[in-house]
Amino acid sequence: MKEISVHHDPTMVGFQKSILEGAGIDCFVRNEHTSATFGAGLLGLVQSPIFDPVLCIVDDGRYEEALALLSGRSSEASEARTDWRCPACGESVPGNFETCWNCQSDNSDVKNGGSP
Repeated sequence: MKEISVHHDPTMVGFQKSILEGAGIDCFVRNEHTSATFGAGLLGLVQSPIFDPVLCIVDDGRYEEALALLSGRSSEASEARTDWRCPACGESVPGNFETCWNCQSDNSDVKNGGSP
């Protein structure tokens, strides 16, 4: 058993766990429930990294593979996508949207070389 990732946000650890499970890497989250119970403390005033969720893999031989999977995903997630202009209605749409929030058209024209 090796630790792969520690994060104060259990949803981030859960997301990373789902990536590893999708690749067939057996893993589990240590402190999955204690972070919310004990780490938050009285009204969230007491926080300690010892209660943070820890993502662990079962097979130590897949450690490098797991790290590579997670590092690739984190760089993809951190890339900011530029806003685009809807080809159908002309509205400005945030870059992380796949379809226009106003008319539900997709941005395939923009992706295929049309003007943003």
